[in-house]
Amino acid sequence: MPLYLLLPVVAAVVYALGSIVIKRALRDGVGMDQSFHLANVVLGLAFLPLLFVGIGKVDWGLLWKPLVMGTTFFVAHWLTFAAIRRGDVSLVTPLMGTKVVFVALGVVVLTGGMPSRPLWIAAFLTTLGIFTMGLADLKGGSHFLFTVAVALASAAVFGVSDVLVAGWAEGFGAMPFLAVGSGTVALWTIVMWLCQGRPAFFPRGLGAKWAWAGAGFIALQAMILGIALALFDDATGINVVYTSRGLWAIALVVVFGRFLGNSEHRDTGRAFLWRVAGTLLLTVAIVIAVVDRARAVG
Repeated sequence: MPLYLLLPVVAAVVYALGSIVIKRALRDGVGMDQSFHLANVVLGLAFLPLLFVGIGKVDWGLLWKPLVMGTTFFVAHWLTFAAIRRGDVSLVTPLMGTKVVFVALGVVVLTGGMPSRPLWIAAFLTTLGIFTMGLADLKGGSHFLFTVAVALASAAVFGVSDVLVAGWAEGFGAMPFLAVGSGTVALWTIVMWLCQGRPAFFPRGLGAKWAWAGAGFIALQAMILGIALALFDDATGINVVYTSRGLWAIALVVVFGRFLGNSEHRDTGRAFLWRVAGTLLLTVAIVIAVVDRARAVG
């Protein structure tokens, strides 16, 4: 398989670990806004060194492009937290996987390209697998429609952000593009924090160490995924492989759940079996995507 597809695999593992760690932080008293702002600032700082990689070849006349990408990423990130605030993570996370389909559509609309038929099949199976993983959690309730709508909106905007990285990064300067875009995310979070009246920014107490660790993991996986999208013109294939984060999340919960304070594999009963069934569909989708890209590259 193309070696670059190992990048989204690593990003998926790190994302799964980061999500579990952030859940631990929230359980230990860290506020949702604190987690959101901290993750964004750490993200901006983590990408900052990339500003100096190939800076001599940057087309600063196109500065608006990474600024637009960073803004879309910030909006998508905020929508994710808004959905989690009103609904269950077990519902929001599966819905977020529909980003694969939005990326495929975005490639067609924004770049004029056409994903191959196997990649469309992989994107469909990925979406089906993710919904299967959350099937037992698709219950009614006053917040259900709001949660679904906001989570899908977040997936769509994230998809647009990924397509912008794939389509614009090289023309501006790939690594500085990621640095400026991530800095834009951090800048917007500071603006939001100021508008909120400057509440306590850094978490304290038992959950603080988990919040910092979670923010670090989320920033690391974003860097790995961003580099993959910026250097390799395969937004759909990369995102299909990246969707294996659901599989890795289940594996990490089972193996390290006790240490990380996560017992959902014991508490959710039958729902956990649906999630395992969903991972089988995800695995099929990933294999299809990898084989297809291997043929294309070969």
